[in-house]
Amino acid sequence: MATTHLKNRCLLPIYIMIAFYLDGSISLLGQIWLYTPDYTIISRLFMLVLVLAAFILPEETRLPWYAIGIGLIYDLYYTGMLGMYTFAVPLIMYVVRYLKQYLPDSPFFIALVYLISLTLLETVIYLFNRMAGIVTTIPVDFISNVLAPTIALNLVFFIFLYLPIKYLLLKLKSER
Repeated sequence: MATTHLKNRCLLPIYIMIAFYLDGSISLLGQIWLYTPDYTIISRLFMLVLVLAAFILPEETRLPWYAIGIGLIYDLYYTGMLGMYTFAVPLIMYVVRYLKQYLPDSPFFIALVYLISLTLLETVIYLFNRMAGIVTTIPVDFISNVLAPTIALNLVFFIFLYLPIKYLLLKLKSER
């Protein structure tokens, strides 16, 4: 009984980490298509898992801690600077949980919240990088060359992965 509870408690962070590593793998395998001089497309599967978990597992009290953890790992693994994702991901999860209470749990509204969360994440990261002088692109170029293609790719991921991730999280919920 105790091992089942421990297993169920560890599955959500494992799902988030798998999505995190899939993001990196997609970026590596598709780098000639995702990163060109004209546009940059960023996979955000970990955000998909976090947003779906917020809707499907509303009783999950550790979700903000998972958001902080994945933000910290993202900062350490990809950026080398602490703070951007460690701050942005939990902030966005707070916004997602706030919006969730006013919206039905339908795929359309979950997709809408997912797109809002992606927009917030990319915009916050862009603003951090702009203030730090890492990025010099103007906002119009950011929107057309990074934000729009990123949202398009992640919307495709949402369409294909919504049901499988939903069923994984529902199975996790039923075993608790």
